[in-house]
Amino acid sequence: MFRDPFVAGAYALAVFATVLMLRHVARGWSNAPARVPLHIGADGRPGLLAPRLWLWLAPGIVAAVVVVLGCAIALAPPRDDARPLPLVLVFVVLAEVAGLIGWISGLQVELGRGMTFRIAPIRLWRAVAPIVLTLAVTIYVAANP
Repeated sequence: MFRDPFVAGAYALAVFATVLMLRHVARGWSNAPARVPLHIGADGRPGLLAPRLWLWLAPGIVAAVVVVLGCAIALAPPRDDARPLPLVLVFVVLAEVAGLIGWISGLQVELGRGMTFRIAPIRLWRAVAPIVLTLAVTIYVAANP
């Protein structure tokens, strides 16, 4: 399926993180109130309320992207002379995004239940900063052969 062991390992990491994210959302599903915040703003305050089924939107998108990328690489693998690092970094970014979504879904349940009213913006920044950094490195590596 994957010719390069680094790409295979990075894909396995993305799949593992996605499975953990889905498991985390499933475990929090029973405690979720009927309506949860759809998003958390940059100031840490919850936004528009939506039915709890919306908790599955972001995890479903990430899972679909991981599956589609895996199938695309299996059906049309990269050339032998292609550098594997950009693809490895893409899977690392997906794993980081899966972790972030798992964390945020827990916060959405807490906010919906009224356990807390706001998330400290620095906590949000510390969760998003590694993704932004890895994404910037990924773009730089992909753009500069």
